[in-house]
Amino acid sequence: MRLTKFATFLLFTAPCFATAFQITVDASSLPPATSGFIDFTLNGGFTATAVISNFSDPGGSLNAPSIFLEDAAGALPGTVTLGSVNNDYDEGIIYGTPISFLLTFSETPGGTTGDVFNLSLFDTAFDGLLTQDVTDGEIVQFQLDTQGNITPDALPNPSGGRSFATITAVPEPATLFFAAASLVVLFFLRGVQNRYSPRSNPIKNDRSGSTQ
Repeated sequence: MRLTKFATFLLFTAPCFATAFQITVDASSLPPATSGFIDFTLNGGFTATAVISNFSDPGGSLNAPSIFLEDAAGALPGTVTLGSVNNDYDEGIIYGTPISFLLTFSETPGGTTGDVFNLSLFDTAFDGLLTQDVTDGEIVQFQLDTQGNITPDALPNPSGGRSFATITAVPEPATLFFAAASLVVLFFLRGVQNRYSPRSNPIKNDRSGSTQ
């Protein structure tokens, strides 16, 4: 019984610290063929790394000649890496829907304040789209503190309601393995416990005390 409880404890205390996130932005409310700029930044002055991969923009397109890089490498729809102290990737885009990508963080910022990752979507005048923060254009933001914690935030839509952005944590392979292994141990121990647990006496006594 104690071993079964221990296996259950392992299952629910498996590592749950996420460093990868699936980002999806519903751009269906924009007029067809809306043009603008997509912008990724990682700022704060302390080295950490953010990698954008698996970028998708169905119905839209990117303008490679317009790419602006500051301490960043790569190009959409391929992998883009922000990995210095103050990073910026900006590219012209015709918006499709949904816009999606995988965001993976590594390293822990030093100093005392940590770093901030931002995704901004702009129109051609560099006003923010699909977000309440029209000035900065931020629709998704991640706070990376000096303890290794990552806090995601999807900003409200222009009317202050639910965000057009969705952030989903992606479990690391080690986390999935740990949880699966805990489940295997749990079911094994329960099977052993059921096999060897005391069984009730099949001989029943009647009220007079005689056996049948």
